[in-house]
Amino acid sequence: MNLDIKMKIGDLFFNYRVAIIIRKDNQILVQKDKRVPYYALPGGRCKAGESSIMAAIREFKEETGLDTYFKKEIGLIENFFVSSFNNQKYHELLIIHELKLAKEIEPSTIIPNIEDDKKEYLTYIWLDIDTLKKSDFRPKNVINMLDSDNFSYLVNME
Repeated sequence: MNLDIKMKIGDLFFNYRVAIIIRKDNQILVQKDKRVPYYALPGGRCKAGESSIMAAIREFKEETGLDTYFKKEIGLIENFFVSSFNNQKYHELLIIHELKLAKEIEPSTIIPNIEDDKKEYLTYIWLDIDTLKKSDFRPKNVINMLDSDNFSYLVNME
């Protein structure tokens, strides 16, 4: 049984997701999906009965095989967008947590996705924050949250 929190309501989907920030010096680990022209943060859907922190740790482990631990909460984005994959409208609650790798990895390392259904097209790379600001990165307003010491709340209308 799939326990991911995603439901169709009228002509849109409601999604409850987590996104993960992992930093090394002035770099952020981002995901690159070969099927779309933009970068995004790693993450995935929360499951029913699962905290967003546990979902972030679980999702990253499932996708990369790497262990992490919680560092701090970053923020919440109420995200309204049309999916590049299925042209569906979404209303998404995206909770962003910063995690720390249990073992350090050099920022030049490309990390593959190890999930069978994603390993052909999804990888994780390090980008410095200045490059990220100039790149097609979604949702773009996450960048504004990186330097804040406070939990941030944003509404993103794409």
